[in-house]
Amino acid sequence: MKATFKTWKTSRNLFLTLLESYKLEQLNHIPQGFNNNLIWNIGHVIVAQQGLVYKGSGLPAQISDEMFGKYGIGTKPETPVSADEYKELKSLLMDLIPQTESDYFNGKFVSYHERTTKTGFHLSSVEDAIVFNNFHEGLHMGYVMSIRKFI
Repeated sequence: MKATFKTWKTSRNLFLTLLESYKLEQLNHIPQGFNNNLIWNIGHVIVAQQGLVYKGSGLPAQISDEMFGKYGIGTKPETPVSADEYKELKSLLMDLIPQTESDYFNGKFVSYHERTTKTGFHLSSVEDAIVFNNFHEGLHMGYVMSIRKFI
């Protein structure tokens, strides 16, 4: 699992670099032909990881329910992200990594609600969820690479 966490850290650092490379107005811009923006994708990967790993293990998420409502599956940007929310997303993007890693290696995840994702991945353990999370974040990295061409 150490290699999986290393991959996740690399992914999150790429998202952080992207986040810091644009002004808030650019991060909030939804290009024609898209239904979301750069910062929504960053919020979404945060929410997805918390849902996959913590909620999937029957544990409370380390983020607010409001964030799930704003960035969860089936959502799209309704209002621009504020400067304060930008700071929160930036912090959560990186701060959740050591927390999740610590919780994992300290045995906090003792059970998992087995399920199959919409893309057909069968998750039967927290390890499956953590590995799938890396795949999911890779998909969204592809989306942000496409969106940024139109910023």
